[in-house]
Amino acid sequence: MFKLLVLCLFMLSGCTIGDDYVAPEAYKDKVIASELKTGSASELPKNWYEKLNDEQLNKLIKTGLQNSPDIEVAIAKLRQARAQLKIDETNALPFVNVNAAWNYEKAGKNVKLSLDSHYYSAGFDASWEIDIWGKNRRQTEADTALVKSMEYSLSDVQIILEAEIVSAYVNMMKNIKLLQTAQENERLQKQIFTAVKNKYDSGLTDDTALNQAEYLLLTTQAAIPQYRSNIEKYTNSLSVLSGILPSSMLLQPKSSLFEKNLALKAEDAYKLPVWVVRLRPDVAATEQRLVAQNALVAKAVAELYPSLSLSAVWGVAAQSGSKLFNSSSNTYNYSPLVSLPLLDWNKLQNNIELQKGIFAENLGDYRKTVLLAVAEIKTAATAWKNAETTLRKKRYAVSKINKAVQNLQHKYDSGLIPFSELLSMRQNLIESQNEKIEAQADEFLQFAAFYKAIGAK
Repeated sequence: MFKLLVLCLFMLSGCTIGDDYVAPEAYKDKVIASELKTGSASELPKNWYEKLNDEQLNKLIKTGLQNSPDIEVAIAKLRQARAQLKIDETNALPFVNVNAAWNYEKAGKNVKLSLDSHYYSAGFDASWEIDIWGKNRRQTEADTALVKSMEYSLSDVQIILEAEIVSAYVNMMKNIKLLQTAQENERLQKQIFTAVKNKYDSGLTDDTALNQAEYLLLTTQAAIPQYRSNIEKYTNSLSVLSGILPSSMLLQPKSSLFEKNLALKAEDAYKLPVWVVRLRPDVAATEQRLVAQNALVAKAVAELYPSLSLSAVWGVAAQSGSKLFNSSSNTYNYSPLVSLPLLDWNKLQNNIELQKGIFAENLGDYRKTVLLAVAEIKTAATAWKNAETTLRKKRYAVSKINKAVQNLQHKYDSGLIPFSELLSMRQNLIESQNEKIEAQADEFLQFAAFYKAIGAK
């Protein structure tokens, strides 16, 4: 009879109450792929930042992935989720305890029967709540989804960290390049100012040319402290992102970053897998939270149904320790229990509504995350493409203004034009050089923003 009861309970424990998770129709892969006009790629590129061909940057990212406090926090949250899953998985298993006891009782003098009493016992007791309606299994399903969510969140933190390190590094190197350009211009402008001053002292030119030359020199010198401040700022940002103190970074100011063209073009990179949005870490993490909440709704429904538990005890008991382990000392009992919520019915019904409300909130978060992901990818792709165009135009402009400065220099040396005309063109050259550096940095930044947007690591 007991074996038949256990068999029936096992069969009943296969039932599950509530709806299984179904992904929202509006955001299926094909719908998103049509919106983004993705290509036929089968996977996302790995280590995209290596395409910048800067070994110092690669080392910084490696250091950051190992030491970043943000990574440590994400890993800690993942460990917590995994531990919670293991804890909740045990709820579906029988609880078994081993016990041993000795009881001695001595009656008071005013009790007629004053015999001393000894009682020895040892054995096992077990209890098991049969998961007939899948309440425990739904909790395990929710915990499993939350573990996956934490795994995706860890990937998201890693992706964001890589992109932020690239951004800080590019900005640092941009300001180093601007500083180097300013220092070179300062050197040339000092020579020009000295030559003009000598002419002025000799009466060969008026104070207008002298003031213009000095103005150009002072303008360049005024920009140098800001470049140095920016270098310090981005260096410190890199130390935070890398998880090490600034003095331990040992960064080299020399870099080939601005000496090379970015080989990859936005047009070539925009050949993405159809699942690019669905498996973007932040989107996937949000969906897994939706999966978890769907399971918790089902668990709340299951709590309305009767619960069935089984408890059993087996052991030995005797009034003498020497007889404790005799066959005649064996004892056991088992007791099935059925319980149905009665006065808690209203509470359980409202808990279902609560869990459904949380599900609706999570669904809204998921929809928003998908929309933001699509918008970010489209924006990043457009920005990268426009940055390429801007850089190409700026490079062409610098080449043209260089020729113009050379021609005006010859005319000035021949006495054909006033100094102010040459000086104005040199000012334009400085601005054009700086704009080209800014444009090249922007191309790198938009390149990083694109790969962050698609969730590439």
